[in-house]
Amino acid sequence: MLKLIKFFRGYLYVQITGYSPERFLNLCTGMDIVLWGIMPEEDGYSFYISRAAFGIIAPALEKTGTQISVIRKIGLPFLAQKYRKHGFFFVGIFCAAFLLYFLSLFLWKVEIEGNSYYSTQTILDCLEENGVGYASLKAGINCKELQNLLRKEFTDLTWVSTKIEGTRLYIVVQERLNGSTDEEKDSDDTEATDLVASHAGTVESIVVRSGTPLVAAGDAVEEGDILVSGAIEVMDDSGETASWRFVQSDADVQIRTTIFYEDEFPLNYEEKTLNGEVKYGVTFYFNEYELNLGKAPGEGEFLEINKVNPVVIGSDFYLPFQMEKKTWLEYESGEKQYTEEEIQTLAQEHLEQYCENLEKNGVQILSNSVMIGRSGENILVSGELEALAAQSTYQKTASENLREQPQDSGDAEAGESVE
Repeated sequence: MLKLIKFFRGYLYVQITGYSPERFLNLCTGMDIVLWGIMPEEDGYSFYISRAAFGIIAPALEKTGTQISVIRKIGLPFLAQKYRKHGFFFVGIFCAAFLLYFLSLFLWKVEIEGNSYYSTQTILDCLEENGVGYASLKAGINCKELQNLLRKEFTDLTWVSTKIEGTRLYIVVQERLNGSTDEEKDSDDTEATDLVASHAGTVESIVVRSGTPLVAAGDAVEEGDILVSGAIEVMDDSGETASWRFVQSDADVQIRTTIFYEDEFPLNYEEKTLNGEVKYGVTFYFNEYELNLGKAPGEGEFLEINKVNPVVIGSDFYLPFQMEKKTWLEYESGEKQYTEEEIQTLAQEHLEQYCENLEKNGVQILSNSVMIGRSGENILVSGELEALAAQSTYQKTASENLREQPQDSGDAEAGESVE
């Protein structure tokens, strides 16, 4: 927006030379004259100065013994002077200014941040149903009422902020954790759960904060075995079972396990070689309408690269257009075969990506024994990975326990810790 203001007011790109250009710059600072883009030159400085400021710097030039030369004139006043005899030019400027003013009365972009449980499209659909969205008149939007509407429609939103900047509606929301209501959280908190094994192997370590541990370090377990039960036995003074308390089990359990790995990819691949031929095209979109400038190439093989950008003036003045820039790169293709070194590299990259995905899910890879072989026209990579897997799979505590034992509604007791 600042660039637009400077353009309408007009500014110049100039160069000063002479006895004391540094003193001239200091005098301009003392006179509250704004200079920008200052660059040192061989015998002075070059910089930008507004048209209004250029008219009052003569005393500073005379006092410092410097001379100023205009390199370039920029802005609407200079264009008007240059084309003052061309009436249609000014008519075009007036029409363009009126069109920009008219477009500034509407919303052309809605931006939402902070949402994860509710999708952006869900919120946009709700806004659209209530008359707020693309091409909505800004004067008819009350930000405070819009905030109340969103909190009412989406009960998991704890905080909503809305503001209009330029032709953009900016919405920031904050959601409850896990996207659940307080009633649902209370209901979930009273449901007893067991921690079960998601991997077969040997228990490496177990630390229990809530629940009853059913395994210890060194025990062998199968996938689906209960590691920590949500049922806690309450004993009376005689050592007999008096009641049961049911809690959500909470524990850190590490299981040493073996993961079988297999990967397969073709020995041959298609290589694309660019030959230097490049073609361009542009498509403008307005709602459901589009205007294509430049045709797609007819013959040959081309890689197509598309980049869609909104048309925006400054940072917030969005216009109801989108521009898609299309680039076609011509290439020639041919079949090639991976070398032994490339096979090793590709297999290693696939394995590292696989291990990285496992680590994101709490699996720590300790070692691997992977072999590379061939199966027909394919490369086959297989082997075993030794790993430590953090267990995080829960299930409801067995209903038989709930039916057979009286339930105590007291506070949950933590189980013991086993290392």
